[in-house]
Amino acid sequence: MHIRFPVTIAYLLALSLIGFAALAHSAELPRMGPPIPTTIVVSKPAPDEIYGNQQVVTLGVGNTSYKFILKDGRTNHLRVKWPDIWEYVRQFNPNFVVQGQDADTFAKIQPGQTVTIDGMFAPMDRTFEVMNIEQSNTEKHF
Repeated sequence: MHIRFPVTIAYLLALSLIGFAALAHSAELPRMGPPIPTTIVVSKPAPDEIYGNQQVVTLGVGNTSYKFILKDGRTNHLRVKWPDIWEYVRQFNPNFVVQGQDADTFAKIQPGQTVTIDGMFAPMDRTFEVMNIEQSNTEKHF
C-alpha cells in the first residue's frame, strides 16, 4: 500500500514530462542551439490605410514596441520553417525582441514603406538579431 503512492507520483511526473516535450516538439523549434537564419518583410501602413484583417507583427526594441503589417516571413533552415516560428512567437507581445546594430532602424520606417529584414532568430528568448535591412524605394513613401 505504501508503494502505490510513490509509483503513482512517478507515473504522473513521467506523463507530464512527456506532455511538455510534446508541446515543445509541436512548434518544431529547437529550444537551444544555433540561431535560425530568418527573413521578415514588414510595412508600415500609409496614412490612409488601416491594419484591418492583415497579419500584424510587433517588434520590441528596448522599451519600445513597433507594430507593422507582416508581408512575408521565411527561413532557409533545413528543419524549421516560417510557419513554425510564427506559430511560436504570435502568442507573445512583442512577437520578436530585436537586437543588433541596426535595431534602431524600426523607428525610422516611414508610413507606406516596406522593409526586408534579415536576421538570426533565437527561439529560447524570441531574440531577433538584425543582420541586414533592405529598404524599399523612398519615392513610394507618403
